[in-house]
Amino acid sequence: MVRTSGVAAGRMLFAVSLAAAIGIGTAAADFDAGWEAYQRGEFRNAMKEWEKASAQGDARADFNLGILYSEGRGVEIDHDKAAELWTRSANSGNADAMHNLALAHITGDGVAQSHDKAVDWLSRASEAGSVRSSYALGKMYEFGLGVGQDQGKAAQYIGRAADSGFDRAQYNMGKRFRDGNGVGKDAAAAAKWFLAAAQQGYPQAQRNAGVRLFTGDGIQEDRVQGLMYLILAARAGVASAEGLRDSFAGEATEDERDEAEDMADNWQAVPSLGMAGGKN
Repeated sequence: MVRTSGVAAGRMLFAVSLAAAIGIGTAAADFDAGWEAYQRGEFRNAMKEWEKASAQGDARADFNLGILYSEGRGVEIDHDKAAELWTRSANSGNADAMHNLALAHITGDGVAQSHDKAVDWLSRASEAGSVRSSYALGKMYEFGLGVGQDQGKAAQYIGRAADSGFDRAQYNMGKRFRDGNGVGKDAAAAAKWFLAAAQQGYPQAQRNAGVRLFTGDGIQEDRVQGLMYLILAARAGVASAEGLRDSFAGEATEDERDEAEDMADNWQAVPSLGMAGGKN
């Protein structure tokens, strides 16, 4: 049996730690180089860099490589390969990969279609902080896919996503409070969630928020702002928004109409929740 001194053992531990640190740093550099290439549209170069990072255990690289195979960027579409990469990334704790793997199980792309497995991965991703997974899990409970139908649970998970700023979830919570679906009917809560999504530029929410602002339904009346949102919704082609805009415009004064048009022309959405994935 080979014995080592305390100093020698310390040097060995330092060498192992240094090698690991260098490896991590190299993987990060490869990942960043791949991201920069991806941003330039150089998908083959991005793949080469991410493959190097993947070989060093970078779960983010596995996730992004899965995207390339799923979308056919720089390579032929291969859903099986995408699912394989997302599985490896998900097993390393990547919430975005968990989410995409769940969607693959819903559609049957690259893996066996299984709502049960989709729910399992969505649950894990939601607990790991994926906002879109919380929303998707809520929809699974809403329609009873892979779980028993439960509107209370649906509202719980969709509400979690809404609290995190996801505009589609906010719009859905607005409808739930409007209709009393999984939650008690609450006009003020419905108006709050519709307005939150409208401020991010969600067109259907702009229609619903516009009506409530103009009429003071669950929110302080603001006819100009209400008409502005109806104008924006109509411009986006939302069903019934044009008729509502014209109807309420007929009730508004000329000054209110002019101000609402001017506000709509200069309106900008508040920063919305970005898509999952990306450099970080």
